Amino acid sequence: MTPALAILAALGLCLATLYTLRGGLTGRSHIVTFAGFEASALLMGVLAVAAAVYFFDPMYGLALILSVMVHEFGHVAAYRVCGHSDARFRLIPLIGGVAISNQVPASQEKDFFITLMGPGICIAPMVLAVALLGLDWGEESLVADFIWTFALVTGALNFFNLMPFWPLDGGRCISVLSQTFLPGYAHQITLAMSALAVFLAIYSQSIALTIFALMGVQYLLRGGDISRFQRPMGIRRGFLAAAAYLATLATFGFVGWPLITWFF
Repeated sequence: MTPALAILAALGLCLATLYTLRGGLTGRSHIVTFAGFEASALLMGVLAVAAAVYFFDPMYGLALILSVMVHEFGHVAAYRVCGHSDARFRLIPLIGGVAISNQVPASQEKDFFITLMGPGICIAPMVLAVALLGLDWGEESLVADFIWTFALVTGALNFFNLMPFWPLDGGRCISVLSQTFLPGYAHQITLAMSALAVFLAIYSQSIALTIFALMGVQYLLRGGDISRFQRPMGIRRGFLAAAAYLATLATFGFVGWPLITWFF
């Protein structure tokens, strides 16, 4: 495929993503809307950007923040599609970000859609970045370096996020799927994912994974299972959801593999 066709295909994927999230990208006035301004949220965002740039190479830090913002906006847009007009997100230093809504998704199907669309929205810009690398940017181009860094970081970040560890998005997806296929063992599966996250955090001595593991344990201790308040997902939709999860995981793994292997 020529670079021009690759870029056109990537742009088509971007348009398809926007179409899927139609109604979630704009507010009632048909323009992009933001949650009410909060000084604390702005401060957290500034600290998140500063921490990413300080602890990583500046180019990697900026690519990481951009990828996290796209990821979290995917959750927010999916929330809005499902009727959560209060959805918003915040950047958190050294962790990434978190999407927030005061409402519980009405069904497990909506819960899965909201969870997967965080990583899912990142596929189109990542593929577009890879396609743009086919153009002649000249030698030692900072633009080409940033585009490649963004593609790598987006792939690695979302691959990690989709790993089956609670409370990462992958763990949440597996939790919903276990409610569909193995409802009698769903809680045990969630506990096992939390235990695995704790083990890997200790084994890898990863600060970020330790924070996520502790968040997952705290969530479970507080009785955070919301499935009993949601309509269950049918088996047929469950198979489609599982296929979407695996395809999304594989896509990010394929692009982000060089960075993934560098970390592990």
